[in-house]
Amino acid sequence: MALVLVCLLCLPVMAALPDGNRMEQLGERAAYTAMDQLQFAKGDPDVMVLTNAGRAVVEGQTTERVLSGITEVSGLQNGDNTLWTVNRADWKPLWFYFYDKDTGKGLYLIPDTSFYTMSDAELGTVPYSDTFSTNKLVTGDIYQMLADTRAGNETEKALGGEAFSIVSITNAWAHGAPYDLMSAAMLHNHLCPGLLGGYIPIKYAEKVLPITDSSSSYLYVTTSTSCKEDAFPILWDMTPAKGGAVVAPSLSDNETAVLKAKYGANPSMIIVRWDSKAKTGTGIVLGSVAQNSTEQYTGPEWGAKPYRVVKAMDTINQPELSVKTLRTFSVDQNMYSELRKSTNNPYNVIGDL
Repeated sequence: MALVLVCLLCLPVMAALPDGNRMEQLGERAAYTAMDQLQFAKGDPDVMVLTNAGRAVVEGQTTERVLSGITEVSGLQNGDNTLWTVNRADWKPLWFYFYDKDTGKGLYLIPDTSFYTMSDAELGTVPYSDTFSTNKLVTGDIYQMLADTRAGNETEKALGGEAFSIVSITNAWAHGAPYDLMSAAMLHNHLCPGLLGGYIPIKYAEKVLPITDSSSSYLYVTTSTSCKEDAFPILWDMTPAKGGAVVAPSLSDNETAVLKAKYGANPSMIIVRWDSKAKTGTGIVLGSVAQNSTEQYTGPEWGAKPYRVVKAMDTINQPELSVKTLRTFSVDQNMYSELRKSTNNPYNVIGDL
């Protein structure tokens, strides 16, 4: 009897916790609200939703069912390149951003925390749009934001700490960012020139050193870490635990000068295509192509990186315009083993220092 009494006393508390169905309802409400305020039809290919649903955990409840609710109502889905989940720590507040690239308008939503614990009867009295404590219709197109900096400033204020992530990703998407680049941006949680510094060399290497058999793989070696590293786990399945990516000691100023004199440009990385069956490989030292653009960005600081990313989409399928081979060399088993050691200077290993 005492056990039964304890269980009965716990029931109200248990009922107040959110469950998967409540999360799906939240996704539906977000979709209905966005379709009303942005005026788009179900499955509109010119609209996308960016969210941390699926990553956020609310009151102990995971949020992947939110995505089901969004798709059910709006038709937006990852398979159509119109629904993307950005990486965020699981304790971060849940949010949604719907973006219409035709109008350049975005809708930023954050659920009211009371939604998670109210009863079904209480929920039935709440209008869809009132589900959200933050409900902001903003100008999201980077060109519109730069043309009207007042509107741009208002967008930055409305989006707060998510502004760069949201504006960079959605504008790159609107200007044709490839699916694999979008996937890398989800891990990196924004899309910046630094991430392109990994993505573009990867696409270049795949052109000049294509892998055509199951016994070959890539080795990537760098002497400096930056945002570029987050492209490699997505495109080449390279992680610190699984290997394939090596961070070697930083070059000294003198070593950098020697290599620049030798190559005619500063090296950015080494990539090796290795055949594990033949025990041979081909390596390339990569550098950046000097850009001759006379365009000078003069807008506000918040627009500089998103603007550069959007401009990069014009030539995203032509990596040779941004990256070049400084040197090609043959790799044997011993050199390959030495290049894989993070304590070695890779330019010593290949005989250039």
